[in-house]
Amino acid sequence: MRLTVPPLNILENEGFSTEKDIFNRKQFGERLANLFENSQEDIVVALDAPWGEGKSTFVKMWQGYVQNHRESKFKTIYFDAFANDYQKDPFIALTAELYSLLKNENEEKKKEFKAKASNAIKSMSRGALKIGVRALTGGILDGTIVDSVEKDISELAAEQIDSIIADRLQNSKEDKTALIHFKQYLEQIAEEQGDGNPIIFIIDELDRCRPDFALELVEQIKHIFSVQGITFLLILNRSQLEASVKARYGNDVNASLYLQKFVNIWFTLPRSTERHDDHGLKYLKFALKSMLSKDETFNNKNLIELLEELIKYKKPSYREIERTLSYVALIYNMSSDDTKYKFEYQVAMAFVCYLRASLPSVFDKISANTIGFDDLLYETGLAWTNDSNESEFWYLEYVVRIMKFDYADKETRKQMIQNQEIKTNEFYFPTNGLFKQVANMLNTMENR
Repeated sequence: MRLTVPPLNILENEGFSTEKDIFNRKQFGERLANLFENSQEDIVVALDAPWGEGKSTFVKMWQGYVQNHRESKFKTIYFDAFANDYQKDPFIALTAELYSLLKNENEEKKKEFKAKASNAIKSMSRGALKIGVRALTGGILDGTIVDSVEKDISELAAEQIDSIIADRLQNSKEDKTALIHFKQYLEQIAEEQGDGNPIIFIIDELDRCRPDFALELVEQIKHIFSVQGITFLLILNRSQLEASVKARYGNDVNASLYLQKFVNIWFTLPRSTERHDDHGLKYLKFALKSMLSKDETFNNKNLIELLEELIKYKKPSYREIERTLSYVALIYNMSSDDTKYKFEYQVAMAFVCYLRASLPSVFDKISANTIGFDDLLYETGLAWTNDSNESEFWYLEYVVRIMKFDYADKETRKQMIQNQEIKTNEFYFPTNGLFKQVANMLNTMENR
């Protein structure tokens, strides 16, 4: 059994193939494409979903779909924000992607683009001057000048500061003109390259890059790059970006209202949790199958059924499902056949691996033996099982009984067996705790 879920390889022209579009998101993708086609405006659209919910997978399918599988095709640009956040300013990185549209144009056209972009960069560099006020008692004067190199303005002489300010004032009008000319030139390129449709600039992985870089990027998109003929699709986690706004501008700022200035339309990536169409369960089956070789079978039925109930009840992200299966594979591959198929062992393996992926703080307490049964129920959200007889979650209810037995003293264990609360043999439970043993096994293998 593989230890990881192999990455899903989506070809550039593939679109929403039946084999890989396991959540049937093509219909949502069609509606999103219709919006761009019919609006014909320089809009900024954001697609919101928590981290690990398959945003990048969806947008790569969608990109192939709009470029190759519609009657009215779009030209798109894909930009990985996380891969570029090592740069101080996103302007050059975004401009370089737009420059790629001219790869088949003549050198004169490319030279013109570089000249206008260079003037825009210079104007922005002068505009980046930030001067704070230093008290005569020795406070720090902060700010930066971006030209060919960065300088700490606090080290400049007074006459140099005066010169910088004078230069900024003198060139203010020229700088505004340079940015206007750059935007007009972008509109011209979009008209020439778009074939009647807006060019769609896809910005992915915004929720993974540096907060300051993400905000600069979103602000620059609206102020500089959002022109007629170029539309933007931002792939992000809204709550994460709102946290970045507060980190930069203070907790008193209404982050949601602030972002509305830069994003015209918000969408949420759909995830079904319907009884007969649960995306989490679909992904569990898809991921498990991809981790097995062609002729390999996974016989731990009870483990999988418990994971299915955990997914239905707790709704972990697809990334958390992947990690849970990776931890299961790690223990499974290292365990002997005479233990890994035992019911109690399967239950403990599934539950502990889920905790390691989704509730690591609880996992750590089990490993360190610093949590009791009642607190474990509360922190995992399973306290309801004490007063429940929900047939839909039979495995979750039974895992609680096994946990209770695992944490109980000898007298309580004896009584639970007599009352038929649990059908097991104490031989399967080590003296230091079954759940703790599985957690420590996982810790030991991870630390090697």
